[in-house]
Amino acid sequence: MTEPSAATNGVRGDDGVETASRGSARHGSETKKKKPFENVLIVGAGPAGLLLAILLARSGIPSTVLEAWDRPDERLRATQYGVPATRVFRRAGLLDDMRARGIDSFPYICWRSARTGERIAGIDLSVVADEPDRMTVLPLSQMLDIMVRHCRERYAEHVTLLFNHKVERVGQDDAGAWAEVRLLGGGGEEEEGGRTTTTAAADRVVRFGADYLVGCDGSKSTVRQCLFQRHWPGETFAGQLLVQNVYYKGFEEHGWDGGNYMIDDEFWGLIAKRGKANNSSNSTTNGPLWRVTYGDLRSAADEISEEEHIRRRAAAFKKLLPGHPDPSQYTVTQTSRFRIHNRCVDAMRVGRVLLAGDAAHVCNPFGGYGCMAAVLDVDGLADCLVGVYEGKAAADGGTAEGAEGAEGKEGKEEGKEGILDAYARIRRQKFVDFVDRRSRKNMDRIARTDPDTALETDPFLRLLKSMEGNAERTKEFLLKVSSIEFDFTTLYSKTGAEEE
Repeated sequence: MTEPSAATNGVRGDDGVETASRGSARHGSETKKKKPFENVLIVGAGPAGLLLAILLARSGIPSTVLEAWDRPDERLRATQYGVPATRVFRRAGLLDDMRARGIDSFPYICWRSARTGERIAGIDLSVVADEPDRMTVLPLSQMLDIMVRHCRERYAEHVTLLFNHKVERVGQDDAGAWAEVRLLGGGGEEEEGGRTTTTAAADRVVRFGADYLVGCDGSKSTVRQCLFQRHWPGETFAGQLLVQNVYYKGFEEHGWDGGNYMIDDEFWGLIAKRGKANNSSNSTTNGPLWRVTYGDLRSAADEISEEEHIRRRAAAFKKLLPGHPDPSQYTVTQTSRFRIHNRCVDAMRVGRVLLAGDAAHVCNPFGGYGCMAAVLDVDGLADCLVGVYEGKAAADGGTAEGAEGAEGKEGKEEGKEGILDAYARIRRQKFVDFVDRRSRKNMDRIARTDPDTALETDPFLRLLKSMEGNAERTKEFLLKVSSIEFDFTTLYSKTGAEEE
């Protein structure tokens, strides 16, 4: 279990803001050789922030995670994580627990006509059913529970996890980065739903400092706004996205399984199996949980009443769900509405402050690129910070501290990119060149394609159709290294490893 807020031992600085020490006392163990930096401050306890803390902890790097909420996010978010993200979960030691709580079998992803329900093309996922890095299916809220537990039970020595800590401002100087944090809640630790939540004494502002600060605080990122104010290039799409957890026996009765992209010009989206069978005594919530996500161009978040939303949802479900059911035939247990954006910052690093995940870039959810890009960001950033920490890479231009470069000189090489700048450049370019473009195509495929002529007009669907029945070709397609991945350990200095 993590300790209560380090802010309780803060001292008042010249500006009247209390200052928390850099890392708690348990992070101060002596090492044989002074490391290039001591700790990392992570803003946001979502999937990016918690995963980064875990990956750093596995290499012995201390971090403090600050989260404004009093608990992990429980809203309807990601549920499906592709092979690149699954590889990271395995390296982080999370995958076994995720598999235990997730769906055992996810047989296919297909594209259907919403009007007829006819299957147009698909991917047979059964060919990788025995592969350790196959796609992972688990609601994000459950994945966050697993990450929090790992932070507290496995990595408590290196991860300080603080809820009710709202970051209001960040800054930096030559010595490090800092965040001014408003402490919310009533202090101490509270039991809620069987989960212990670390809180802090209410309504004080404390400054936390570290060598580096990483903004993992989502699409409304305070860290990003401190760096760039309101400037966030990109696009907000018309209408909104509606996401529902649904129980409906008709999915099984009509032979549906896996993930089903629905092509339609009015209600388009994804219907996917998302949870194991629920043996509830209530017949309306008995059976597997499904997630129904659809776009509605006629609905804007500020222009539609709740009554109109329910009416339009009934029309959408009647069109999209197999059997065209009435509301009495299914049960909606949770719902959320979102605007759809594709945006990316101009830079993912400003000095000692870095951005990752939705704090840096967002995209529409079709294809599962949003959370997957965030996972790959923090995996790459962790490798970069580990490289710096272990003396295998230089944070800024030059060779690793204390390591000889290729020409036998210590210190910086003129014109050579540091590994943290490489992170910022490469991960941003991966988003701009691949994630943004592909996610837009994925949405256009279901929202702006005529299902009757989709195989003739869409090259990707034609490719999938050509692979049907060819297990080896499908397997190779599913497990190949993606163009959105990058191994930052290849940038480590061959002579820069720190001596034991």
